[in-house]
Amino acid sequence: MENRSMPTRNELLVIALEDALNEMGEPTLEIVTNRLFQQYRCNLVDCLEHPDYLGNVLKETFGYAQIAVVEKIKKNLGEFGSERPVEEFLKVIAK
Repeated sequence: MENRSMPTRNELLVIALEDALNEMGEPTLEIVTNRLFQQYRCNLVDCLEHPDYLGNVLKETFGYAQIAVVEKIKKNLGEFGSERPVEEFLKVIAK
């Protein structure tokens, strides 16, 4: 039997982000990650430290539909979405 540890909060957050972006349609994750790299030289993991980067890219990419992406992320996070650092992250990317 494989001995795997539980994913960290950061890993769960990145998985929730990727899943939410994939749910928005085929190239969405690629579009967002490309813009993050072009504009900020970062990836989704870096956005945990700089949620404003992700918020800006989501706003540029989706306009008002950015709220739908944030809601999908919240849904994907389940109980982790109510933890304080995650709540703060979601607030910043929803601005």
